[in-house]
Amino acid sequence: MDFIDILTQIIGIIAMFFSVFSFQMNKHKQIMIMQILATSLFGVQYFMLGAMTGVAMDMIGVARGFVFYHKDKKWAAWNGWIVIFMLMFAVFCGVTWAGPVSLLMAGAMILNTLSFSFTNPKLVRSTILISSPLLLLYGIFTGSIGGIINELFVEISSVIGLFRYDIKKKPKE
Repeated sequence: MDFIDILTQIIGIIAMFFSVFSFQMNKHKQIMIMQILATSLFGVQYFMLGAMTGVAMDMIGVARGFVFYHKDKKWAAWNGWIVIFMLMFAVFCGVTWAGPVSLLMAGAMILNTLSFSFTNPKLVRSTILISSPLLLLYGIFTGSIGGIINELFVEISSVIGLFRYDIKKKPKE
């Protein structure tokens, strides 16, 4: 491994930390800020790895994060954004097509669009569990060590977040 290879993986690992900790946040805006940071850094890492579908998906993902961060404003609350972002992911999957591996990233980003459109953190944490295995496979195929570790931690972090914030203890009788 040369310096650039090491730097590429370090960027992915930093992105991983933002992503994992996002699921420990209990406010939608906090989750979105952490996700924007993670997605931006993963986009840089995918560029350095030559994974152009990942780059395109993450660029769109940053724009999506910005819109969903502002979900409390009228212009961003428009439900049409969900469809627009899903269509953009599908189109750019085709534009950057690198074989079936591109479907993993695009499919995950489409599912995440639905997930991040929810303002209820419980729904975000729950639905992210569906897309995470797709991103895990994409990380394996593209050589993103941070992406692989991220998805393992995202699964664990989401479950912990669900437990901490969403599973209510039954009152003792």
